Amino acid sequence: MDINSEEWRQTVIDGALALRLEITDSQARAMGEHALELLRWNQVTNLTTITDPMEVALKHCVDALAVAPWIDNGARVLDAGSGGGFPGIPLAILRPDLSIVLVDSVRKKVSFLKHVLRTLGISSVTAVHGRLEDLCLLPEYHGKFDRVICRAFSPLEDFANLALTFLSPDGCLLAMKGPQANQSRDTASQKDDRLIILGRTSFSMRIHRYRLPIFDAGRSLVRLKPLSQV
Repeated sequence: MDINSEEWRQTVIDGALALRLEITDSQARAMGEHALELLRWNQVTNLTTITDPMEVALKHCVDALAVAPWIDNGARVLDAGSGGGFPGIPLAILRPDLSIVLVDSVRKKVSFLKHVLRTLGISSVTAVHGRLEDLCLLPEYHGKFDRVICRAFSPLEDFANLALTFLSPDGCLLAMKGPQANQSRDTASQKDDRLIILGRTSFSMRIHRYRLPIFDAGRSLVRLKPLSQV
C-alpha cells in the first residue's frame, strides 16, 4: 500500500468511520499529502518513528481525529508539542471551523509544519516556534484557548501545570494517551469520571477509552476541566 493511494485513503475513511466520524475522499487526500511530506522530511528531520503506510494512516491520521467530538464548533485550539502535525493538521482538515495554533519547541519541526500548511492551503492554522513556559506569558496566548490538546505528552500533572494558563475561562485540557495509559497511575481508577487534584488545581476528569481499528490498539482520551485552585 502506498500513502495517498486509493487503498490508503479508503483505510483512513474506514478507520474514521470506526470512530463514528465521516470524512470525504478529498479530506483523506489532504491527509495523504500531509503524510507524504511527513515521510519526505523525516529523511533529514526527526519527525516520526512511524513510517509504515498502514500505521501512518491509523496511528497518526485516524487517531488524531478521535479528539474531534470533544471540541465545540468554532473553538480556538492549541496543539501543544505538535511535532509532525498531529493531531492538529488532520483535525483542521476534518474541522475547518476550528482556529488552531500548532506549537513546538524544535525549530525544524515548526518549519515542516509551516511548509505543510502552505502546501495544503490551510489558513485557519498557524505554527509557532516556542516553549509553552514562555508562550503562556504572552497576552496573545494567555487565557485565549478553548481547548489545549497534547498527544503522548508527559504525565498529566506536568501537562496540566504547563497548559492551564492557556485556557479561556470555560476551557479544558485534552490529553491523548497511548496503550501505556491503561497501566499508568494517571488514568488508573475504577471510574472514568472523577475529581482529581493536579498541582494546586482540582479538575473534573473524564476518560474516553477507544481502540484503533485493524491494530486493535487501546487508546485513552483524558479531558481535564479545571474547577478551582486548592
